[in-house]
Amino acid sequence: MSRLLGWMRIGIIDLRGDFRRFVILLACLALGVGAIAAVSSVGAALQSAVQRDARVILGGDMEVRSRGADISPEQRAAVEALGETARVVDITARASANGASTLLSLRAVSSNYPLLGSVAVSPASGEPLGVLLSDESGLPGTVVDQGVLDRLGVTLGDTIRIGDADFAVRGVLEALPDQAALGFQLGLPAVVIDTTLAEAGLQQQGVLSRYGYKVVLAEGNAARAIEGLNAAHPDAGWDLRQPEDAAANLARFFDLFARFLTLVGLSSLLVGGVGVSNAISAYITERRTSIATLRSLGATGARVLVHFLTQVMVLAAAGVLLGLVLGAGTSLVALPVLSGMLGIELAPSLDLRSLVTAAGFGLLIGFAFALLPLRAAQKLKPANLFRASDGGVNTLNWRDLVAWRTSLPLATALLGIAGLAVYTTGSPWLVLWYTIGAGVAFGLLRVAAWLLQALLRLVPPMPNTVLRQAFKSIYRPGSVAPVVVLSLGLGLALLLMITLLDQNLRSQIDGAVAEDAPAFVLLDMPKEQVPLVEAFAAADPGIAALETIPMLRGTIESVKGVAVAELGPVPDDIADMFEGDTALSWARSLPEGSSVVDGEWWADDYSGPPLVSLSTELRAPLGLSVGDSMRIAVAGRAIDVTVANFRDIDWREGGVNFRLLFSPGMVESAPQTVMGAIDVVDGAAPGVEGRLSQAFPTLSFLPVGYAIARVEEILSSLANAVALVGSLAVVSGVLVLAGAMAVGRRQREADAVVMKVLGATRRNVIVAFVVEYGVLGLLAAAMGAGLGVTATWAILTFVMEIPFVPNMMTVAVVIIGAVATTIATGVLTTWSAMSVRPARQLRADGV
Repeated sequence: MSRLLGWMRIGIIDLRGDFRRFVILLACLALGVGAIAAVSSVGAALQSAVQRDARVILGGDMEVRSRGADISPEQRAAVEALGETARVVDITARASANGASTLLSLRAVSSNYPLLGSVAVSPASGEPLGVLLSDESGLPGTVVDQGVLDRLGVTLGDTIRIGDADFAVRGVLEALPDQAALGFQLGLPAVVIDTTLAEAGLQQQGVLSRYGYKVVLAEGNAARAIEGLNAAHPDAGWDLRQPEDAAANLARFFDLFARFLTLVGLSSLLVGGVGVSNAISAYITERRTSIATLRSLGATGARVLVHFLTQVMVLAAAGVLLGLVLGAGTSLVALPVLSGMLGIELAPSLDLRSLVTAAGFGLLIGFAFALLPLRAAQKLKPANLFRASDGGVNTLNWRDLVAWRTSLPLATALLGIAGLAVYTTGSPWLVLWYTIGAGVAFGLLRVAAWLLQALLRLVPPMPNTVLRQAFKSIYRPGSVAPVVVLSLGLGLALLLMITLLDQNLRSQIDGAVAEDAPAFVLLDMPKEQVPLVEAFAAADPGIAALETIPMLRGTIESVKGVAVAELGPVPDDIADMFEGDTALSWARSLPEGSSVVDGEWWADDYSGPPLVSLSTELRAPLGLSVGDSMRIAVAGRAIDVTVANFRDIDWREGGVNFRLLFSPGMVESAPQTVMGAIDVVDGAAPGVEGRLSQAFPTLSFLPVGYAIARVEEILSSLANAVALVGSLAVVSGVLVLAGAMAVGRRQREADAVVMKVLGATRRNVIVAFVVEYGVLGLLAAAMGAGLGVTATWAILTFVMEIPFVPNMMTVAVVIIGAVATTIATGVLTTWSAMSVRPARQLRADGV
């Protein structure tokens, strides 16, 4: 042990003053570790905040929710008997002023709301929310999002009209304590007192309305209270939630996004690992004389390995430390920003477990990627070193790679990396597929570089000396071609995949709006209002068509005789249909955008036993087929239905559609509202919106262009976060590229000397280098583009199930940029070769 410690001490002493040689190694590790540390720390902070503030996010110890209709007075009395209760009603509405209107996500609350936390309103007056919303001089108050003021052209103190009533704007709504649990909202937030809904003509029983009662229990716990309510009112049809339920959905989303970003950061670190390997190879090459001296004085291969492995781990620790500082600083800056965006209190903090995990990734990757160059250096013989002063480090053959001294520590390090990835993401299958994908990408890029070298060896010598020298430099022993193609190709593949995913999602949304989507969607329209809206549409010259469809809410109670509670987990994309009420409808004819793929559609005048048509999304997960039975409760009445057919629904086409449709003759008389779609003539949308809002102030309708803009806004935020982390892989790739060029710097200096001695000019030398780097950059870009396009196609086709249309301009820009980057990086890192004097170089080589 003392001998080993002595070897390590000498290695550390020998490293003093050499840190400047390892700028690229330190930067590669710091970027990757920093990305993982920041993403993991922010994710951990979000998870912790959600668990900590679960009661505030829910708004109480429990919540009673009912969609479409309010709970009965008897049920409300039972709820209020449990403790202090605040009522909230969430509906869509429209606000208007100065001839303009805008869609609201309106929340009507009781005077004691919120029970927990506080509503952030500016300017801060210190008054409770109930006071701000109270009636003053016959005019109730409201607090609204700043966007409402901007769109309606009003300021604080002005009056706006919501539905059929006027409200005084008494504050700008900054945040609600339970905002994080509200999910995605199309309209701009606004809050009024719940007693004003009837006066505004908004107190309607609509399927898109949601009634909630938040309760702070006087005694007992939420689970016992929920059990008691369900036992006393078994047919209530309400949704009872406790804080853990509200926290679970948020935590699931944050965890999923953090997993993805962690794998993107790990990709950056893996690319940086190639840089570690290059830096160590360059360092070993420069220390050839020292190694020769040690071996001549009797040092064993083990001592050489320990000497340089100690240095590598010290350097890796320094890079990891820099990365932890970078990641910690990033998370401290990001958390307050996210706090305002999400409405969750996120004080600047550091997660020790995340930092330790990121450090483990960095140290393991530093060791794994440095091991092979060190094992190659261990094989060097003193005589070979002195005789080949300008050569490179020996390469390992397959026997060396499978030998336990190499394979065992390498496999241990790789398993450690995989284990940390599973621990961080919590998903072994995700890590498995990521590992397979990364392995395939590494293998393809290395094979591509090998094939290029093999093909160039077969090409007959070219008459042009410059081109002949450039091509020979690519396939000669010790060429940097494999490293250049690998490092740059991986970074470009990741960045291109992120870019193409973003572009395809946007093009799908924009294409749907431009081609088939209606101009306006009518939400939650009372049945008695339908004739009036139809008459308005027929008389308005700007409206081309109006389509309406009834909308109900029902509860799926059983599938093929199995209760929903016993079905087990279902895919996330249909899970909402089995969590309380779900939206459904009935139809005589096949809706636009649907095509029957299994079974037959019923006749328009069908009057037999109740049938149901389902989206194909439900077929495989539930094991359903035509003729199977289901039980669905509508308006409190359980209906046994038979599956008549399955439909493939193209949601991008115009019209209104539902995943569950009843046959006619059964549910027409159930309480229902109507949804509709309005198509307008070109350029008429703004005028139609104003006239529709003025004619029907209580009608909620959504401009589709506005909805798409909201979706794109969220998509942009997510894409920017992913692109920011993913761009680190490209930066790491460029750093690795520079390191790869540094590995062969001495060889290129020798090549330049030979060319000058043989009469080549500086221009000839530069052209030879440009051709070499251009060919390598083109191959790296082509392979990276191929991998990126293939990965994007696979994700869109098999995961998102939408068509993939590659943007060839983006692919071309990436390829051109990669070639230019390779040439520029190669020339800059080997510029010293241009100015080497032949006489000095030859004397240094002993010629």
